[in-house]
This record gives sequence, structure tokens and C-alpha cells, in this order.
Amino acid sequence: MASNLVFASKNHPFHTSVTEIVFNEKEQLWEVSIRLFQDDLEVGLSAFQGKKFQFQANVDADELLAKYIQTHVGFQVNLKLQTPYRYIGFEPQKDVIWVYLEIPTQQQLTGVYFQNSILVDVFPDQTNLLHLARLDKKKSFLFKKDTSVILLE
Repeated sequence: MASNLVFASKNHPFHTSVTEIVFNEKEQLWEVSIRLFQDDLEVGLSAFQGKKFQFQANVDADELLAKYIQTHVGFQVNLKLQTPYRYIGFEPQKDVIWVYLEIPTQQQLTGVYFQNSILVDVFPDQTNLLHLARLDKKKSFLFKKDTSVILLE
């Protein structure tokens, strides 16, 4: 089944997501937005739940998407994935899905291990970019199938 799902999602020549984590000074928390191609995400969610998934046809999309994100995005502590964030929801736009999270802390995120393995199990060429920003300090990181956990510096 998975090979048919992957074949169905060849609408664009690359597979990538972009995650932005920006510190909100006023609210004193980190705001996370993840941009994913909708067709790629539908393939990933179909594989994750073991049956075909489409956003338009699924009323439980929020619940499934939250579980998927919690399985693939977060911080690693002692080799275990931790998800100390709040899932806010998702927003569909033309061909992309935006996913929103909040990390309720004022602490710097540097010096911690971050995991982003979104869609690497269904697309071997999947890349996941992370842009981290607080005030004038900005850093970017690239996650791939073989480097899904990176020390944020």
C-alpha cells in the first residue's frame, strides 16, 4: 500500500518542510509554525494510520495530525522524544498545511537536542528545515532521514 501512496504524491520534484520557531517577547513563549506540502502530509498520515487520509474528507484531522507531530517533532532527552509544547491546530492554504505549536518557556532552546523526522519514513529524500529566532539571533538547521536529531547551537 505504501508504494502506491508514495507514487501518488509525485506532484513536485522535492519533499521538504519548513519549521520556524520564534520567541514571542510579549507572550514570553516560543511560537512554532510548520509548513508542509498537503499531498506529502496526506501520504504520511495515511501511512501513520494505516489507511488513506485526505484533509477534506476527515473530521478527525486535528487529532491525527497532533499525534503524528508528537511522534516526529520535539526535544530529545536521554534518547527519548519529549514534546513539551501545546498543539494549537492547523490551517490549510492552497497546496500547503500550516501546523501551529507553542512552547511555554522563556528558556533559550540552544544546547538542547531537537528531533524533526517528519515524513522521512515515507520519502527518503525528505528534508526538514528549521529556522530558530530570538531577537536578532537567527540560526537554521537541516534535518534529513539520517540526521533527524540535531544539537541546537
